[in-house]
Amino acid sequence: MSSHQFKNPLANWVEKRLPVLSPLHHTLFEHPFPRNLNFMWNFGSLAGFCLVIMIVTGIVLAMQYTPNTAEAFGSVERIMRDVNSGWLMRYLHMNGASFFFIVVYIHMFRGLYYGSYKAPRELLWIIGVVILLLMMATGFLGYTLPWGQMSFWGATVITNLFSAIPGVGDAIVTWLWGGFSVDNPTLNRFFVLHFLLPFVILGVVILHILALHTSVSNNPLGIDIKGPQDTISFHPYFTIKDTLGVCVFLLILSAFVFFLPNDMGHPDNYIPADPLVTPAHIVPE
Repeated sequence: MSSHQFKNPLANWVEKRLPVLSPLHHTLFEHPFPRNLNFMWNFGSLAGFCLVIMIVTGIVLAMQYTPNTAEAFGSVERIMRDVNSGWLMRYLHMNGASFFFIVVYIHMFRGLYYGSYKAPRELLWIIGVVILLLMMATGFLGYTLPWGQMSFWGATVITNLFSAIPGVGDAIVTWLWGGFSVDNPTLNRFFVLHFLLPFVILGVVILHILALHTSVSNNPLGIDIKGPQDTISFHPYFTIKDTLGVCVFLLILSAFVFFLPNDMGHPDNYIPADPLVTPAHIVPE
């Protein structure tokens, strides 16, 4: 990819020393995108937007959270009650996680429905599945952190699934726990992994985008684009469409954050974790 000459002299100065602006310009103005993409293609950019929300709110929450079994529940309540806008950060993080999965499920359904997994986009699909698996791991680890009843018992049930592996299962469970039960070492390592994995996801997302730009987007007709007459630039046509999608998404997310913040959670998680009391109704979220 050749270096682009920008009108702004500062941009040219940066580009000669750190060529990062030319790839961005190529993506926005030169890379061919099928002109018939519909709103089902919005969910890829929406998923990226969700990831940004999760990372930003997660960093803010991590500054106030205490990964200790004696203090974790209290630190979450402190975030909700005493930290300025802490309730907003937590509700955005809680509900944003659920909406992140919803957006990715729709994105993958679109890929299945329109055959976006077929050649030459197989690797693009495989990388997308890797992102989903990393999201599932990150979501599970994060659900443990409030250290309520559902957090504790959810961690106990899910980690015990590894005991079904013949021969090494029990050893894997002990290694995951950092002991012989879900306790302080478990919470500490889950917190560290929950903080680090989103940045791993971000790196895999960059690979996902590179794979997309190598193979070019699929389109509703499933016909490969033949020439310039079939394509348009990403900006301003799809940036406007994606912006509209983000606005609608924010309206729906805001409705849950401000009016139904706990509807996607379980009330038992507002009870501090107690290893001696099993919740009456252990159910998946």
